[in-house]
Amino acid sequence: MSTVTRAPGGAGAQDAPGERAGAPDRDTEDPRPGPGALSARRAVGLVARREISSRMRTKSFVLSTLGLLLGLGVYALIIVSGGGPARVGVELEASALRPALAAVAEKTGDFEFVTVDGDRTNQILRDGDLSAVIGGADGQLTLSVKHEADEELLAVVRTAAAEERTSSELERAGVDPAEFRERVASSTVRVAALEPSENSAAEQFALILASTGLLYFFFVFYGIVLAQGVVEEKTSRVVELLLPAIRPWQLLAGKLIGVAVVGLTQLVLLGGAAVVLAQGTGSVTLPSAVGGTLATLGVWFLLGFFLFAAMLAAAAARVSRQEDLQGVVQPVMLLITTPFILGIALLSKDAHDPLIEWLSLVPPLSPILMPARTLLGTAPVWQIALSLVLAAAALAGMTRVAGRMYANSVLRSGSRVPLAEALRLR
Repeated sequence: MSTVTRAPGGAGAQDAPGERAGAPDRDTEDPRPGPGALSARRAVGLVARREISSRMRTKSFVLSTLGLLLGLGVYALIIVSGGGPARVGVELEASALRPALAAVAEKTGDFEFVTVDGDRTNQILRDGDLSAVIGGADGQLTLSVKHEADEELLAVVRTAAAEERTSSELERAGVDPAEFRERVASSTVRVAALEPSENSAAEQFALILASTGLLYFFFVFYGIVLAQGVVEEKTSRVVELLLPAIRPWQLLAGKLIGVAVVGLTQLVLLGGAAVVLAQGTGSVTLPSAVGGTLATLGVWFLLGFFLFAAMLAAAAARVSRQEDLQGVVQPVMLLITTPFILGIALLSKDAHDPLIEWLSLVPPLSPILMPARTLLGTAPVWQIALSLVLAAAALAGMTRVAGRMYANSVLRSGSRVPLAEALRLR
């Protein structure tokens, strides 16, 4: 770009401060490329490649990627190392209850019961050798713990105690407990779910938190990176050297594409590692067509990022100092945060709630809500297709508005550009 010549009358490095701070002249308002200007395609490509090359080589990108992958690895080690059943002690006087406890806990596989000396209960709990100790007899059981009782363990103990007491009363009444249980067990209840879920409640919450949280993090992080870059180029006046050769919308488009590629690269690396982690540990049941689901998430990331980042870049172009950036991007940040909070609150309560179904169709909520519903398997194909069409339409309209704001503001330094002037038609 060193061969580029300035168009006569353009806003360049020699402009007077009054001209930059005041209303732009005709060339500043609509910079025109010079005779040796690049084609639109090449101009956008050059800007995008510059963004990709400069950002992927930074220490922050490398360290953040390695840090996120390391965090997933540590989480996997915790799951694997902590995957065994919790050891629970049973005092000698309550040892008759061990068969019933083992039978009830067999369904979950989360507890292992061992006999302990009741005189050492307190010391065992303080040392952390056992998670809890069961003592007492004759229907007066005591569950001793160090801090607080595990609700699942408490349910197992209560169920086992009730079954043991029932057996005793049946024998006292002359009824065979085994025959009684067999007759009771013959009465079953069949569950007929209209829309069966492949995941438990805990797995659903993990999927909701992972999908909405991951997209929210990347939208915010890379959106702010883009906005800070816009202000930095204004402050250093690099943009004044670029715009005589390329149009403002070409510069904005190149920056959006470049940062999106960087963010998508990191998202793919992290998402792929998360899938390997989930399948390797079996901690979460993923959709059967996991490849297609991940591809859909990638599409949603691009749509959501271009939508939010275009608004952030346009807002950032209105200011000339990093200190003023927070004030202009705050409304856009609210648009990103709202679907994240709604996703956690509503999807965790009822993934089939009609309210969340309709909200997930509407941009700018859909780029965060619909991927979560897709991952949970609760979104029909027609809703996914409709939300994609609406998001694409919203993106087309927003890029036009953002391009206008960017072009009207990026060459104006000094105080914040009023919103009405930023949106003014040429």
